[in-house]
Amino acid sequence: MLYRPVLSPVLAFRPASALARLAPRSDACPVSLTDLLAAAGGLRLPSIAAGTPDVIRAALVAAKVLRSAVGLSIPRGLEPEPWFETAARSADEIAAALPYFLTAEVVLEGESAILLERVGREVWRLIEAGLTHVAFDVASVAAEERGRVLAEVAAPLAERGLCFDCVVAPGEVGAGMRTLALVEELERRGVPAAVVSVRCPAPPDAESARVQLGALDRLGRALGGLPVLRRGPVSAALLAALRGSGVRGCEDGGVAARASGESPAPEPMGEEAAERRARWRDRAAALLGAEQVERLEARAFVEAAEFIEALGAEGSAPAVARGLERQLAQDRG
Repeated sequence: MLYRPVLSPVLAFRPASALARLAPRSDACPVSLTDLLAAAGGLRLPSIAAGTPDVIRAALVAAKVLRSAVGLSIPRGLEPEPWFETAARSADEIAAALPYFLTAEVVLEGESAILLERVGREVWRLIEAGLTHVAFDVASVAAEERGRVLAEVAAPLAERGLCFDCVVAPGEVGAGMRTLALVEELERRGVPAAVVSVRCPAPPDAESARVQLGALDRLGRALGGLPVLRRGPVSAALLAALRGSGVRGCEDGGVAARASGESPAPEPMGEEAAERRARWRDRAAALLGAEQVERLEARAFVEAAEFIEALGAEGSAPAVARGLERQLAQDRG
């Protein structure tokens, strides 16, 4: 039986743009990542690439079983309106009042007026579709123009209390100082970033994972404690090391989505990770029936649950709910 937490006060934090897209009396709880991170303390939040109904449902069931807040990421190229409706319908049905965020990535291919107008329309569409977080890849924008460009395209998100961030690459020389300068410029322009994302490769071993996460921790300190999220493929060594890092959120690297395809995801390296996955296969059989374990949704569930557990996010939903309830009481007081 799935655990049903009492999180109804959290529904007050649903952004107006998302609330307008929900069905009447829906208890789906899409929330801005800004609010979730503020309420989560030092907990890390998982984000799962979920382009199909099977993966959306699998991620939400896994989050419900583990009592974890979760992010659902829309792959580029999908229509955001039906995707939001699928996520909302599934959340209302199987994870009522469980806080989740909906994220998309927008690539800026330059700083010309024509390109910015096109990006502006894309951002407005994502807002009106109900998404609660947008990440901007500004790698193709001249460094000296990034603050101006990002402030322009992200302003509608900031005005509505939605979350946005800038995606940076760890290998850039001086990336930390440039990122700090960008964050400070956005603050001066009145469009402060709530988080920063770093796109990373999968580390091949435990030492590489520690080095990579150390760089992310140093970036977070350089940014004055601004939350840092990790993007890109993951590995068992990375997930094991993440528990001791200051990273505030991590993508699954598409593992759950790959498991729902024709070929199952590869087995993780390491005995501990393999044992974790085996436990979740047994749990899937208990929840869904042994004959259903090979269905696409069940395979994605195993990967999503293993990822959430390995990340240490179990129990984050009640913790987030308590933080949001305290904030709500302060606002009303």
